[in-house]
Amino acid sequence: MKKQIIIGYLAALTAVFLWSQNILLAQGFKDTILPLEFAFGRWMIALIILLPMAGKNMWHYRAYFRQKEMWLLGLALSGIVLTNTLIYVAARTIDPVTISLLNLPAPIFLAILTAVFLKQKIGWGQATGMAVAVGGVLVILTGGQNIARQIDLRAGDAWMILNAFFFAAYSFLQAKRPPFLSQTTLLTATVLVGVLILLPAFFWLDWGHFKTLGLKEWGVLAFLGIFNSVIAYLLWNSALSHIGPVKTGIVFYLQPVFSILGAALFFGTPIKAIQIIGGCVIVGGIWLTGRFQTRQK
Repeated sequence: MKKQIIIGYLAALTAVFLWSQNILLAQGFKDTILPLEFAFGRWMIALIILLPMAGKNMWHYRAYFRQKEMWLLGLALSGIVLTNTLIYVAARTIDPVTISLLNLPAPIFLAILTAVFLKQKIGWGQATGMAVAVGGVLVILTGGQNIARQIDLRAGDAWMILNAFFFAAYSFLQAKRPPFLSQTTLLTATVLVGVLILLPAFFWLDWGHFKTLGLKEWGVLAFLGIFNSVIAYLLWNSALSHIGPVKTGIVFYLQPVFSILGAALFFGTPIKAIQIIGGCVIVGGIWLTGRFQTRQK
């Protein structure tokens, strides 16, 4: 049991680290890769990788997928079509650290969805851990100053709040995966449906520009397709099955820590002492949440 918990936390931690790189790349290439090109390109590459791995199993379970078509459609819309695509839209107007911070309501949304639909109570210990982690986020966001004076949401920030909700919805739906269906098979089916949904909008809006992308841009899409789409999603889904949605979700609070470090390394953004303090508070909240088991009704 202890080994399973360790594997779950390591899987979630690695996935969150990879997704923080997604945010940095979205910022770094916002002027050369359009949002739909980011989304369609990475998932098309992911599909090419996944089909040889799980295409046969996906076909074997085609009758099951037809029975659960609304569930599969929900996974594809929330996890493939909307999540991350909204990040690429937001990256055109806000910086990587702000993107990470505004994406952090996702674990809260996930905990609420879990409590409402799975009848799963959030224990006082876990609630305390979440509150501590949120406090760390606010420390980073406000610089330790008065919240009302420091937080100034821009119009584009709403996209990130929506992104947080859709990612939570995806994680919630993913937790309903039946044991007989492997993570890889379900991800392949989800990506296939998502790509088919993205395809018309991509060709209608971005195909002309997409043909002009250079080698560097294709390298970015390949990285996102391999590491951020296939590996990170499989790791995240594995964490959900090992330690549950609430504990997996709390690890998501480390994303701004990774983004701050990445922004400093790649964009020369200075790391402030208050950001280090906030990161330590976030880690403390994650540790505290992990100390308590989720209670069932």
